Amino acid sequence: MVLKQYNGIQYQDLGEGELILFLHGLFLDKNSTQIFFEKDSQISNFKRIYLDLPGMGDSAIIEEPSSNAIFKKLVAFINHIIGEKSFIVYGHSYGGYLAQAIAHHYQNQVSAMFLTCPVVIADDNLRITEKHKNEFGDEIKITTNDTFFSDFEAMNVKINETSWLAYQELILPGLQKANQVFIGKLQKNSYGLSFEKELDHFGSETKIQVVLGRYDHVVGYKQQLALFVQKENADITLLSSAGHNIMIDQPGTIYSLFNKLINNKNQ
Repeated sequence: MVLKQYNGIQYQDLGEGELILFLHGLFLDKNSTQIFFEKDSQISNFKRIYLDLPGMGDSAIIEEPSSNAIFKKLVAFINHIIGEKSFIVYGHSYGGYLAQAIAHHYQNQVSAMFLTCPVVIADDNLRITEKHKNEFGDEIKITTNDTFFSDFEAMNVKINETSWLAYQELILPGLQKANQVFIGKLQKNSYGLSFEKELDHFGSETKIQVVLGRYDHVVGYKQQLALFVQKENADITLLSSAGHNIMIDQPGTIYSLFNKLINNKNQ
């Protein structure tokens, strides 16, 4: 699989058909979306684009470390790569924040939006978050990446061998590649979009699925519920035994809900 590049953004495109654009979370990279979703056989009839956000994965940093500048970069990417075609957008956490901005900007093109644990309020001082918890399963044999195990426990609810292996596969590559200085400046100075209050305006035909974790200590779930419950085209799912790394805690449910959205969005 050949890695492509446009205007500093590294990406991979696979397959043919209606397009799905995947946006990963902060500090992560396209491994967290591509490796996870490519295990789902039902997306083979869609064209998939997995990209690295600026300063993450293999994508270059940009001069201005701000969400507005990152969004402008994504708009230029979409205009050039996707053009005027309709598409589906997926976003996790910060990627979910940007996905909402894209769905707002391209109201006549975004046919569906799938969000997992999305940021809806950039200022973390204004977020209503939850207390994290762990649910321990089988004993884990830690043979590699032991320095990251504490982060694994801090971010995942389900603590077992399978989830530890998934964390190393999906999360670790992004953490190891992320430009910490760039992201630090982004978080400190310009994490919020200037038009954040407009992000609840999407296309009238855009189908939405939001999946939230009951023990999400990063973005919570109550404010997302309050926002999306007002949308007639939105389905909202709150998962117990799940936190911010919801695709690791509850992979089967994420696949099921994602497939339902992309296959039934026109009904």
